[in-house]
Amino acid sequence: MLAAWIFSFGLWGLSVDSLKSVPITELNLQKAQYFPYYSNARKEIYFTTRADRADEELQVATWDGAKFINPLALTSINQDSNEGTSTLSQDGNTLIFSGCEYRNSFGGCDLYESYWLNNSWTKPRNLGILINSHDWEGQPYLSQDGKQLYFSSDRPGGQGKRDLWMSEKDAQGRWKMAINLGPQINSSADEQGPYYLEKREVLLFSSDRKGGLGGLDFYQSQLENGQWTIPMNILELNSSGNEAGICLGIQENEYFISRNKAGQATEEELHRINIPNSIWLAKKVAPIQVEAVITKVPKIKFQDVSFDDIQFASNQWSIPYPIPSSLGKLVKFLNENSQQKIEIRGHTDEVGQAKANQILSEKRANAIKQYLVNQGIEASRIQTKGLSFLKPKVAPIQAEARKLNRRIEIVLLSD
Repeated sequence: MLAAWIFSFGLWGLSVDSLKSVPITELNLQKAQYFPYYSNARKEIYFTTRADRADEELQVATWDGAKFINPLALTSINQDSNEGTSTLSQDGNTLIFSGCEYRNSFGGCDLYESYWLNNSWTKPRNLGILINSHDWEGQPYLSQDGKQLYFSSDRPGGQGKRDLWMSEKDAQGRWKMAINLGPQINSSADEQGPYYLEKREVLLFSSDRKGGLGGLDFYQSQLENGQWTIPMNILELNSSGNEAGICLGIQENEYFISRNKAGQATEEELHRINIPNSIWLAKKVAPIQVEAVITKVPKIKFQDVSFDDIQFASNQWSIPYPIPSSLGKLVKFLNENSQQKIEIRGHTDEVGQAKANQILSEKRANAIKQYLVNQGIEASRIQTKGLSFLKPKVAPIQAEARKLNRRIEIVLLSD
């Protein structure tokens, strides 16, 4: 299932949330309804529903100025399997959602895209292998400028169960390889339902990590100097039940959420709630600009760049996040030396079969090449080679040594 919330219907304590939410009764008509997304451009709310012994599907309802009316299945999108958790572009003409077991899927549930043309949604298009994997992807959030896509996935290379991942568009409007948001955001538990409050620069998500009030709780974090701040439990929103799925509402300080707690008529319901500004992390204020002294920035010396910060998790080839600083230096060096060609050499540790390690080392080298190409470096300047475990950096006698051997080397090529 798309939502796959983990519920415990046993001993629930009383709710400790201090902000009262109100069920949106005209939408809570099925056994479960969750993960709302309100499109101000379309005056419509999109959400996931599940009836008794039925698959999940997308529904949409219209705001008439007083209430939501005509909640209907999104028949042009829904198929015979599960669909859910949609997000829309700011103009309301692009829809991204999660679909399961489609013919063109890479495995499990993938993220798909549809466009509003001629008063209908186009046939969904798979977002591709740089976004999707052979595992589960779901619960997307598309930034208002359409250039960032946050989502949840249980693919390898994460911190635990379901993690939050993010992809950005390149200058040509193509999605880059998705990257894990890292251990500051993700934990050994589940992270779900990302939503970015653009004006407040706050990332919202739900997690059942240790230290919460029970079940899935809402957390918030900010990006500061390239690093996410430690996620804070939003105690005023959470209860001993489950809270997941949040979006901006219609009125000022109004939000729509989905929650599951004792006393509800259905398993999961959509609620509206007013959240005061004081709840959110303070927006970072830019320092006062003073006239800068222009200094000449020295050119990068290749021999001074160490690539030791590019280390891969066991059996993984995804570039670690945050992006290693050495890659930024490499891009600068290649831009300053426009004729220089390089060879990227991927390495593995000695664990596993030789054939699998050879393939893995090639994938690691190609992942670095793809990153450089996404940064504007011509592919013709980059060669790649996989060296498996044939040239370890240190003797592979313990786990820490193996970590050092899962690496990348960059070699300058002469004409």
